[in-house]
Amino acid sequence: MSDNSCGISVTLVTRPDPALIRLWDQLVSHTPGSDVAQLSAWSAVRWQAGFHPRYLLARRTGQLVGGALILQRRLPIIGIVGYVPHGPVIATRTGRAAVTHAVSTALAELGRRQLGGLFIQPPTGADDISDNLLRLGFRKSVAGIAPAASIRIDLTQEVEDIRSGLSSSNRRRTRTWADRGVTVRLGSERDLELVADLLACTAAHQHFDPLSLDYLHTLYRELDHHGRVQIFIAELDGVPVVAHLFTGCGGTLTSRLAGMQRDDAVKKSGAAAAVIWHAMLWSKANSYHTFDFGGIPVDAVDVIKNGDSSLMSQLTGPTVFKASFGGQPFRYPPAVELISSALLRSCYDLSRRFRVGGEAMAMAKRLLRGGKSAAARNVVARGRLNAATTSTSNR
Repeated sequence: MSDNSCGISVTLVTRPDPALIRLWDQLVSHTPGSDVAQLSAWSAVRWQAGFHPRYLLARRTGQLVGGALILQRRLPIIGIVGYVPHGPVIATRTGRAAVTHAVSTALAELGRRQLGGLFIQPPTGADDISDNLLRLGFRKSVAGIAPAASIRIDLTQEVEDIRSGLSSSNRRRTRTWADRGVTVRLGSERDLELVADLLACTAAHQHFDPLSLDYLHTLYRELDHHGRVQIFIAELDGVPVVAHLFTGCGGTLTSRLAGMQRDDAVKKSGAAAAVIWHAMLWSKANSYHTFDFGGIPVDAVDVIKNGDSSLMSQLTGPTVFKASFGGQPFRYPPAVELISSALLRSCYDLSRRFRVGGEAMAMAKRLLRGGKSAAARNVVARGRLNAATTSTSNR
């Protein structure tokens, strides 16, 4: 696709051979700050939701040194769009600047010549990628194709140091969950129907479309090959009430999906916090160096850092919950976008100013970040789980 004077060649590949896929996955897995969303396995997951993968690969003297997994889909009005979540990935070797420039230039060329829109959220620590893309004609994006901020916990600390960073209520809970009837176990593929049901409960409560069981099976099957997915189940008096799915890559375990039975007894038990604490301990024991909560609103970063209790009350419940475990809030590098057509770009900008256009953009965002929904399963799932947890409501 491109070649420059630094000896870096960049090619665009739709169907890489297995050997090249293995090299790409090794690069992603061994690059700090990387995410499963750049692994080849993720392309199979997103295929389930209608996306088609393309690989932009950079080589120097024949060695793979960077690139990006681009996921493409045709959207109404906009046409074919591509998005790069947590990418591109650049090998942490000497000469990073040249590789970053070559990959960024190739992405700009792709966006202008072949796509109606290209949306990119660079990985943590990759501000140089955002800077390069902005210089090449991209602009800052608010499309939200991936979290713009999150909270991370350093797992290289001693367990007691990690515990000391928890809120006082969480610190107490870490020593009393058994007394409350709360236990946590590792899940498996056999638990996916339970996971889907609990996700449906949370989706109904928070008004978003849940993921289908088929999508979850694909996600688990593709990521389980190399131990990149883990499920934790919290039970209250032996009844499953919370399910949490995590993914692992580049030394980081990341929260991906969480579902919970919406019951007062479950909330009071602290079962949701128990899952997080046990996942943190498990990831530390299994050589992960970082635990990532999977995303918070970008405007919450400074509020959490400042620790102003009056401002903390303005944050959403999920964000306050994540902040209660300590850790460092941070922002990802600026997300960027390239809308190739001037007319389409004007329509895109104008649509965001009006309710109907805003709803269309929200739908596009759900299509880019979500999978196939299973809204029809909500009522069935809630009924089945409510029946199963009747005994817990009297605790």
